[in-house]
Amino acid sequence: LCQTILNDNGHNEATITIIFSNDSKLCKLKKEYFGKGVFTDTISFNLEEKGNPIEGEIYISLDRVTENAEIFNQDFIKECKRVIIHSCLHLLGYNDELPDEKAKMTELEELYLSHRVKDSQI
Repeated sequence: LCQTILNDNGHNEATITIIFSNDSKLCKLKKEYFGKGVFTDTISFNLEEKGNPIEGEIYISLDRVTENAEIFNQDFIKECKRVIIHSCLHLLGYNDELPDEKAKMTELEELYLSHRVKDSQI
């Protein structure tokens, strides 16, 4: 899944570590690195300033993924894929702070979920 997204954006090599954790861990990371003590489903850290290959870490709260899947009436695996896609987009430099940025990321998430992602790719 990550490889497809990165390849589509011109990155043929990358090292990405995905860490599955819980609300407590991600809330601490969000507070430490972003100054916000709030729950979040994912945090991405690009360990390289710019360039190719990308080296990054993705932290995912399984608590948030589970709750979001229930709230949005989605399958857990599909919601997990959505969060991974979202995280990869952040590693590529996409942001979601502004409404138009968020809309673009959501559009890309839907694209990868509906057209590019097979059930075996995660």
